[in-house]
This record gives sequence, C-alpha cells and structure tokens, in this order.
Amino acid sequence: MMTRRGMLLGTIGSFAGAALLSPATQAFVIEEIPADVSKALAAACRPAADNHASLLKSARDDLLARIAKGLLPMGASEQVGCPVCGCNFIVSADGAL
Repeated sequence: MMTRRGMLLGTIGSFAGAALLSPATQAFVIEEIPADVSKALAAACRPAADNHASLLKSARDDLLARIAKGLLPMGASEQVGCPVCGCNFIVSADGAL
C-alpha cells in the first residue's frame, strides 16, 4: 500500500527529474561581460559622469516647467532613474541633488 508521503515524494521527484532533463534548462548560458563594456558601465555609474549631467539637467528643466504651470507645488522633488545603468537620483527645484 502506498502512503501519502510516498506519493508526494514520487511526484516531487518526477517533476524535479523532468525539469532537469528538459531542453529548456539547457537554454540558459552565463556569459562574462567584456572588459571594455564593464569599464564603460562602471564609468557610467557615477553621479558626476557626463551622461548623467544631461539627464539631470533635462529632469530639472521638466520639473521647473511643471512647477511653473502649477501642476506641482513649489518645493517639489522628483526621483529620476538612469536608463543606462539604473542609478537613481533625486532632482529638486532648487538644484540640490
């Protein structure tokens, strides 16, 4: 007679075996980042980097325009994320970061 524990372990074992042997598990490959790309990403991940300066300026200009239209209060601030490296910055109307 089969117990519930035996059925449960058999079910889990069969699913685990099927998952390990399926072709979908062979689709994942780990690749190293080339050295030049790694250096470029590391350089982009600093608040003082040139590409962040233009992002912060455009975000601040947009924030000031919305404050001028009355859409936001005078002391509003906004969180901005860099689309390249994912860094997050807080932009305020007075220019403090």
